Amino acid sequence: MTDLPLAASHDAFPNHVFDAFGVPPALLDERIGGSVMVVAKQPTDGPLTLLTAGVSRLTVGAGPPVELAVEVPEGQEGAALVALRIVCDDIAVNRRTPPFETPWRNGDAFLTGTQISAIMATGSRWGAALDDVVDPAGNVVGHVRTLRLLTDAEAETASRVGWSGLVAEAGSIDALLDVTRP
Repeated sequence: MTDLPLAASHDAFPNHVFDAFGVPPALLDERIGGSVMVVAKQPTDGPLTLLTAGVSRLTVGAGPPVELAVEVPEGQEGAALVALRIVCDDIAVNRRTPPFETPWRNGDAFLTGTQISAIMATGSRWGAALDDVVDPAGNVVGHVRTLRLLTDAEAETASRVGWSGLVAEAGSIDALLDVTRP
């Protein structure tokens, strides 16, 4: 991913990421592919969220540019980084945005010691306030997609009943955050 040309990006993207939740970002030292920054934000009424700044500069064949987010319990930032790397690599190599509300299933768990074997890009718990990146004139210029880390059984359920159906079966979005769940 480090030798790919980057597209120009609208200033609305970094502004949106850095202003999200109205709390200051904590910039992580690690970059993805050398050009994508990752920031951690702790909303006052939600889980720790890692967001990318720079994915919107990766060239895609169709659709608006995106940044990515992952919600995790504190201490599981490494799991979020793994998911972000996987999806960033897919965007860079295949020049596509993540399919919306369609689980990407892997034959094996990709997080050591867990049952997590799938990723699903969804809207966030915050709705348009996080999901839509808008320019100063109010035009939507792209999106933030929240990556959900799922077990194979959860991915199968989501394929049948959708993200909202999976959340209903789990009882809440928060029940799907801890990557060490069975």
